[in-house]
Amino acid sequence: MKKPIVAIFLTIFLDMLSFGTVIPDIQLRAETLVKQASWLPQGNGAVLGLVIGFSIALFSLAQFLVAPYLGRLSDERGRRPVLLATCTLAVIGPLLYAFSGASLVVLWLARVIHGMAGGNLGVAYAYVADVTDEKDRASSMGLLGAAFGLGFIFGPPLGSWLIQLNGGQPVYLGLVSAFFALTNLAFVYFLLPESRAKGSALPAENRFKAMAQAFREPTLGLLLGLFFVASFAFTHLETTYYRLAHDVYLFDRMQTSMVLVTVGIVAAVVQGGLIRVVEPVVGERNLLRFGYILQAPILASMPFVMPWIPVIVGAILLGTGSGLAQPSLSSLVSKAAPEAMRGGIFGVNQSLGSLARIIGPFSANVAYAKSPAAPYLLAAAIMLIPTLGFLTFKFQTPGEAVS
Repeated sequence: MKKPIVAIFLTIFLDMLSFGTVIPDIQLRAETLVKQASWLPQGNGAVLGLVIGFSIALFSLAQFLVAPYLGRLSDERGRRPVLLATCTLAVIGPLLYAFSGASLVVLWLARVIHGMAGGNLGVAYAYVADVTDEKDRASSMGLLGAAFGLGFIFGPPLGSWLIQLNGGQPVYLGLVSAFFALTNLAFVYFLLPESRAKGSALPAENRFKAMAQAFREPTLGLLLGLFFVASFAFTHLETTYYRLAHDVYLFDRMQTSMVLVTVGIVAAVVQGGLIRVVEPVVGERNLLRFGYILQAPILASMPFVMPWIPVIVGAILLGTGSGLAQPSLSSLVSKAAPEAMRGGIFGVNQSLGSLARIIGPFSANVAYAKSPAAPYLLAAAIMLIPTLGFLTFKFQTPGEAVS
């Protein structure tokens, strides 16, 4: 395995570990702080859902606004300086979160800063595209997805334990998350090499013209559009599951985290190992199609299965579908994007994911106010769009025959 791939793997793992520790706390803490805020109207489930959704969506809103800029900046100035800057922000956000236990406004500010730091994911994918050839790219993207998944494997249970240790307060959680981010900053500074040669990006005006042309290319537009829809569907799970598990399953944070850890472990195994064996045989397109086929029925069933075996089986199947789809899609996007604009294209791709996670928390939490099952049935219906899209449409990357 190439040394730069190992380096970016560890960078993304630490980044996601820092972010993952907050996941067990944000949904329930936002709900508590919204109910305590005297300046907000109380007793209206729709309003409660909207403000909880806003609190969760702020992270992705910040990502959405900065990711294209970070991607373009990394094309011009290099990946490493952008990663250093975002890792610095990733230290500040959790420190603020540590002291958000009594203030909804402080929680919002922490989410915005941490979200700006999270805008670097597209840069990381572009880094991998820089240092791999097309033959090895899907497997390398799978390793990056595995690093992403491992952060979510270890982060949520650690965050749950820190919340319990701290008597329900976020101080320990925020400080430990900031420590991981600080470790990541040092790691990037001392160990991560630059992946782009100086002057290898297109001039700004030409690049923007080329990007506009790239989005008129049917394959890239299809991939990006269906990615957005799939991300929007999955966000309904991501932003309500701790509430569902608390209200329906009567789980505590740690028990809920273990279900999501199962999803993360399976996705990491698939992305980091299985996909490297299967992809050369069946191809990225078929992996992508099968990955999305798995997800819709599992999402629909989640509010209706009872612990523990059906819940874990569903988590395994969901992790498998996600683990197959994400790296396959990233590899296809990288092949469809012009080389000199990969950072910008991956930034736009990440922004579409962020946009889905901006809109999703609102629709998910308003739907949850009607019924805990509603977000999951809605998510399953939405997931049918990319499922049918990838089954129906034929698409090709430049220089290929349509398959």
